[in-house]
Amino acid sequence: MSQAQSGPAGERVSLKVAIVSKTFFYVPLWSAMTRGMFERAGLDVELSMLGNASQAEPLLTGTLHICIATPEAAMQNAAHGGPLRVVAGNTGRLSHSLISRLPFPTVDSLRGSRIGILNRVEGSFFQLQAMLAHHGLNYPADYEVIETGGVPPRHQALLDGRIDAGLQSIPWNYVAEEAGLHNLGDITGYVPDWQFVSVNVNGEWARANHQTLTRFLRVLLEATEWVHTHRDEAVEIAVRELPARQDHAQRAWDYYIGTDALTRDMSINRKGLEMVLATQRQAGLLSAEAPQRLDAYVDDTWLDAARRTAGASA
Repeated sequence: MSQAQSGPAGERVSLKVAIVSKTFFYVPLWSAMTRGMFERAGLDVELSMLGNASQAEPLLTGTLHICIATPEAAMQNAAHGGPLRVVAGNTGRLSHSLISRLPFPTVDSLRGSRIGILNRVEGSFFQLQAMLAHHGLNYPADYEVIETGGVPPRHQALLDGRIDAGLQSIPWNYVAEEAGLHNLGDITGYVPDWQFVSVNVNGEWARANHQTLTRFLRVLLEATEWVHTHRDEAVEIAVRELPARQDHAQRAWDYYIGTDALTRDMSINRKGLEMVLATQRQAGLLSAEAPQRLDAYVDDTWLDAARRTAGASA
């Protein structure tokens, strides 16, 4: 396994970090990189994009050290006795709208349609099923799913007509509305509690690199607090990185901060993670024998340590 050793004090450490797509809940990470916070903490962050690829294999092989992504893959590995763990929160509630092309003006009209998802084992696929089932549409009998990757490529797939609908997060739903697409409603009306994005690692790597992971989480914790308290500066970073129009980025900041969807203290929404766990079991991705205790999937060791040392990188 590739190691990002902590080394002596003052020694720089390289960290390979992955995100899923260019969405607003990564603004704290981009802020920390833009403002030199990781560098001041002695961390050289190499950032890559997962798209619809699974995070499990690269975390297990050491190709990646940290994934800020949905928690399902880590939970599936942990349930089978593997080392992957959720170590912090990022997005503790959903921020998606169901967007459709013009021939599909209502949820009911999506019968027989093609709907874009990240993949079939994690991400928004499960919330989509819950929303459509409320309208009497059940997978796979009533619609087809197509793996598009994250939100930006899903938006393009909608524009190209390769899919008919898909869940789009803020501010991409604003972009879709202005492109003339339909907004069929917010997912939170159907799934109010859901731990959507978390910080996931290989626990074996984490224990061997305790100080490195603690430093990373401390910086991310401080950057998340900074985003919560610096609207204009955070919006400018979102405008550049997404990219997005300024008014869309402002509306996104207002939503994520006003609802604490971008979790300020990076804690896990335990009720939301229980929903993830129950849904995984119902979908057959976790067996009936899988642990029901969240402690089997979550390890707060490094977040707790980061909180004790917060304030050193701001």
